[in-house]
Amino acid sequence: MPRANRVTIKDVASRAGTSVATVSYVLNNCQDRYITPEMRKNVEDAARDLGYVKSMVASGLKGKKMGVIAFLTPQFDNHYFMEIFFAIEKIANQKGYVLSVCNTYDDPVHERAVLERMNQLWVDACLIIPTYRGTENTAYLRTHNIPLIAIERPLMGIGNDAYDFISSDNFQAAYDMTTHLIGKGHRRIALAYWDSLISNLNERFAGYQKALADHGIAFDETLVKRTALNNRTEHLTHVEGARITEEILEDPTVTAIFYSQYVLAEGGIKYMRQHKIQIPEQISVGVLGGPKWVEMSEVRFAHIVQPGQLIGEKAAEIIFAKLEDGSTAYVQEKLTGILHSGDSVRDLNVV
Repeated sequence: MPRANRVTIKDVASRAGTSVATVSYVLNNCQDRYITPEMRKNVEDAARDLGYVKSMVASGLKGKKMGVIAFLTPQFDNHYFMEIFFAIEKIANQKGYVLSVCNTYDDPVHERAVLERMNQLWVDACLIIPTYRGTENTAYLRTHNIPLIAIERPLMGIGNDAYDFISSDNFQAAYDMTTHLIGKGHRRIALAYWDSLISNLNERFAGYQKALADHGIAFDETLVKRTALNNRTEHLTHVEGARITEEILEDPTVTAIFYSQYVLAEGGIKYMRQHKIQIPEQISVGVLGGPKWVEMSEVRFAHIVQPGQLIGEKAAEIIFAKLEDGSTAYVQEKLTGILHSGDSVRDLNVV
């Protein structure tokens, strides 16, 4: 069926037998002009009978808030990113705002198109988990002082004092998991690693290296198995996790695998189950991330739970400080994840 035309303020004015200006005064509850009770009732009845819905875009053009905040995520199916979204949405609802969530698919071209559309719709603010070209794509928002906060991934190439940013501590998470594996007697620890253009994800590699160094273990480049994605910007997949795991297991000296992304872990663990490789009896496993399956399978996996809810709450606090209080101070903060030891790591110290 063809879509019905929207009811306009002109339609209401025609039904009520008055001018568009009078309808606007009534529907906006203006008090600086006298309108007879009879006329107010005519306008209200006409609006109700016609099903008139006020245009928020028109309100935005008059300088009023739209009540809409854009949330851009690169991976709609990423449980961690959705945990952040739900925490923000809860607070936004309490304050009378709605979140418009958009998936950029980790594609910077699509990210730019979405941001342009959000600008056209005059959203009040933008929360973004950016692609590697997020700095370029958010330039308009930053230039025009539209409230913006980058979450989990930084806007690369600009100073920390130039925008708001909140994330988990990638370095500390990798350091803590590697230290946990070392504490269980493991020395040949392979790293399954997304070789990304996103700068702070590389902090996971740095945390792994630092933990080895602090415990007197020489770094071995052959134990770092990187993704083979074109231009390092394609989606992570289970296929990559399986490929990397197969490559790691070709080295019989490896006793533990640290998966620095949970998607790689999903593919790797599926591969090991298909090939009857026992965890932790034959190989120990640690995961950075906390999808539900890490504690719901027959093996409870050692993992780092990233503070998604807290990050979302902090992001909402920052953005509403700007929307409601006019705050101009920039906030940069990293929040620490929590290690859950599970039982996927064999203790080699026990004879």
